[in-house]
Amino acid sequence: MIKKLEINNTCVSCDSCRLVCPENAIITDGTEYAIDNWSCTNCHLCIEVCPAECIRQKND
Repeated sequence: MIKKLEINNTCVSCDSCRLVCPENAIITDGTEYAIDNWSCTNCHLCIEVCPAECIRQKND
């Protein structure tokens, strides 16, 4: 099972997660952010830098 990450609606669009991601797996349209789980390697750097604590692991 692949562990997927998601960004919930408490995201403040600070861009910290996107800038730290080594795989460029954080995508945005300028206001909303999402994680491309095909590119994500689950390094969790985005979770560590998120000031809003809005990134979490999904339980599928």
